[in-house]
Amino acid sequence: MQKYGSWILGMVLSLISGLVLGLTLVWLNVERVDMAYGLKKLQVELDSKQSHASKLEAERDNLLSPYRLRELAEGLGLGPARPGQIRRLEE
Repeated sequence: MQKYGSWILGMVLSLISGLVLGLTLVWLNVERVDMAYGLKKLQVELDSKQSHASKLEAERDNLLSPYRLRELAEGLGLGPARPGQIRRLEE
């Protein structure tokens, strides 16, 4: 009877160990999937922000282009400074 008791105890411990290891693997897999979804979300957000930044940069370049500024100045009646209009202050 003693022989069977240790064998049953070993089987129970093996079963419990297997169950704990299995649950641990499932939990790790769930965490890995959650992390993958989080990374995907961050990647989409990063791509969106990079796209927006490049659009803003193109708009800035358009607004600051010399041709556009010249046309805008002419439309407002502005032109190059005449002699005597610019005064320099010495520090």
